[in-house]
Amino acid sequence: MPHVVIEYSRGAGERVPIEALSTAVHRCIRDGGVVKPKAVRTFAREATFSCVADEHPQNHFIQIIIRMAPGRSLETKQQLVRATLQAARAAAAPAISEGRLGLRVDLYESDPALAVQESTLD
Repeated sequence: MPHVVIEYSRGAGERVPIEALSTAVHRCIRDGGVVKPKAVRTFAREATFSCVADEHPQNHFIQIIIRMAPGRSLETKQQLVRATLQAARAAAAPAISEGRLGLRVDLYESDPALAVQESTLD
C-alpha cells in the first residue's frame, strides 16, 4: 500500500503522455518519504466511454486515486496529494496549457479490517 489508480477519459492519452504522467506520479509517491517505497503499486486505465462537462470531444479528465493504509496526519496526506498533483501537472503541462483538461487527485484510506493481501514482493 499505497495503490495508485490513474483513470482518464477516452482519448486523453492522445493529448497527455499517460506513461510519463503515471511514472512521475509513481515516483513522487514512492520517493516522497511518506510510504514504504517497495509498497507503491501504480496503474492507469482509459475509460472505454466518457462524457466530460458539455460533452465537447476535446474535453478530457485525469483522475488520480491514492488508496493507502491509515495512520498519517491530515497535513502529511494533504502534502502528498499536492505533490502528486504537481507531478501530474508537470507531465500534462502542454495539454493543460491547451485547455479543456481536468486533473484531480483524491486520497482514500483503506480499512485494514476489511482488507486482506498476500505478496511475495520484497
